[in-house]
Amino acid sequence: MSKTVLTLLLLVIFSGILLSTDFFISSTEQPYIFGDFNGWQPIKMEKAAGSWWYAEIELKPGIYHYYLSTESGKRITDPFKNHQSEGTDILNIIEVKNPTDFSGISEGDFSFKIWDRDYFNPVKPGEFFITFPVVERLFNSTFLIFNGKKIKMNPLRNYDGYDYFRVHLQDIEKLNFYFEFSKGDKKLYFGANGLSNSTVTSFSISQEDLPVDYFDTPEWSKGALYYQIFPERFANGDPENDPEDSQNWYADPKNVNLGSNGFFGGDLQGVLNHLDYLEGLGIDAVYFNPIFESPSSHKYDTADYLKVDDNFGDYNLLKKLVSELNSMGKKVILDGVFNHTGDEFWAFQDVKEKGKESAYFDWYFVKGNKPRKYKGHAMNYIAWGGYGDMPKLNVLNPEVIAYINTILEKYNNAGIAGWRLDVAGEIKPEFWRSHFRPTLKELNKNALIVGEIWGDAKVYLQGDLFDSIMNYQFRDAVIEYVARAGHSARKFVNMTDYYLKRYPPQVLTSLWNMLDSHDTERFLTTVYSNEKLFKIAVGLQMTFIGSPVIYYGDEVGMTGGKDPDNRRPMPWKEELWNKSILNYYKKLITLRKEHPALSRGDYSVISTSNSLLVYKREMGNDVLVIIANPGDKAERLSGITGNHKELLTGEILEMEGLSIPPESFMIFEAANE
Repeated sequence: MSKTVLTLLLLVIFSGILLSTDFFISSTEQPYIFGDFNGWQPIKMEKAAGSWWYAEIELKPGIYHYYLSTESGKRITDPFKNHQSEGTDILNIIEVKNPTDFSGISEGDFSFKIWDRDYFNPVKPGEFFITFPVVERLFNSTFLIFNGKKIKMNPLRNYDGYDYFRVHLQDIEKLNFYFEFSKGDKKLYFGANGLSNSTVTSFSISQEDLPVDYFDTPEWSKGALYYQIFPERFANGDPENDPEDSQNWYADPKNVNLGSNGFFGGDLQGVLNHLDYLEGLGIDAVYFNPIFESPSSHKYDTADYLKVDDNFGDYNLLKKLVSELNSMGKKVILDGVFNHTGDEFWAFQDVKEKGKESAYFDWYFVKGNKPRKYKGHAMNYIAWGGYGDMPKLNVLNPEVIAYINTILEKYNNAGIAGWRLDVAGEIKPEFWRSHFRPTLKELNKNALIVGEIWGDAKVYLQGDLFDSIMNYQFRDAVIEYVARAGHSARKFVNMTDYYLKRYPPQVLTSLWNMLDSHDTERFLTTVYSNEKLFKIAVGLQMTFIGSPVIYYGDEVGMTGGKDPDNRRPMPWKEELWNKSILNYYKKLITLRKEHPALSRGDYSVISTSNSLLVYKREMGNDVLVIIANPGDKAERLSGITGNHKELLTGEILEMEGLSIPPESFMIFEAANE
């Protein structure tokens, strides 16, 4: 077949295809696109951030004319596309090219939306991440041409047929960039005017007016070490406020009621009495499960958000506790249960009594006149899990919004540093985006917002909803690696890479890395009380990228099955503690404080082989090598040479060919010569 015939054939094939074409404009008013590609009918553009708007239109290959206009009739020239005079007006011109023009390559082989944080990610003025996806194995190399400087982009991941490349830009003063690719001896460019083999228009925008908002997590939260306290079971400091029928703190867990209607007398004074313990452990922040008025021991069925439960103390005692912790340099995070109230909440009680005549009827989702339940299950109203004692709250009701704002203001005044949000994925994002986040950040721009999200949380971490999440994906990966047969290091890396390479990189050190919580069995129980495997899991938690969260009592070897067995009272008799585990925690926490690489440094995998995992944490000259082997066989280390000091034992070892024992965990730094 001749080249001419082949070209004609390709033109016939491609002439019917539609190619996604991007339009991107700055305007203080809502703009519309008018073009000859749709009979000059207005196409409404979508809002990005700042003064920026965008539209994606599918067009056949060809040359098109268009203009942009606001609702008031003001004409706008698209600075990123060619244009021509049309009388007293200006028309823009766009050429949508056939893939044949670029040796079979089209704009469909690329994906870059400057209004999408996945691609253009502003952290703070002067710091940006730029990511560019290209159809896999399409080019020899990918470069960012930034302010005239050529920067090679680093491979990030391969996903869904695309190779992703990323570059981290810091200390920059202006934004002017496009992309360059090489395929054999040919070069292509991608800029604000799309794909080109010659003329390219840079993305040129001001750092003061961006199409994506700046987003960074509070500085204090990066790599912070949290301690989770379930108040009813941590410590009883004031027997005078104990609930009736409170049980013996040290009774056999098999013979007591650990459920929602079982009480032991834990309270805020108990926490105050053990501040020296928390200080000795070395934690940076405390996360409290709910403390508000509630009939249950778990307090997730709130009766009054503006009142501290009287079995825990009162608001003044809370302020004292927060003040004491803050003076020790420790932040306080409260549990916010805003998806639902308890059925004893005053507004729901009014609805139960008055039905549709209640002023609070629209605070809930009730069908019919009055809410009804049967054997504890909600019959005609929406409730969390269907449980009748947890009716779902209508958080988009303006009165509910105002009430929650009052809650935020009150506890902000008490000195807390943020909120962990219960079942956050069950609440409409509009509430978090338009109401909760703006209100809280206005009260305290450094407040932390952590959502309870059990799976993929990417959509929640785009700067408009949460700062962090309870990172159960980390826990899942540790369980598969440490507690399951096979102990595949490669699987651990694949499971953690899934979120590490998808989430905005600025959130990674603030993710709450847990081994267990009040909603899961204790990790020591998960590994059948195998102390060596437990220590490997703790070692991973304390050295992996993110913020470790210790569930109270794990550090002294507490065990427990699923809820409520995981909520046993904290043993304060030291003879009941596993001192080996406690000392191990303290040693790891000390290392985190001595080595900033462990809390804020970069993370990279060195090697995976069978059950052997080797990774690096690095921050400037602080470089640590982490080695784990939860398998039942020794593994031979490769790829690392020279003498290194093992920080848990102080032993100096030659790394080349080192045999890593089964069920072991080590932290190395290069030994001084």
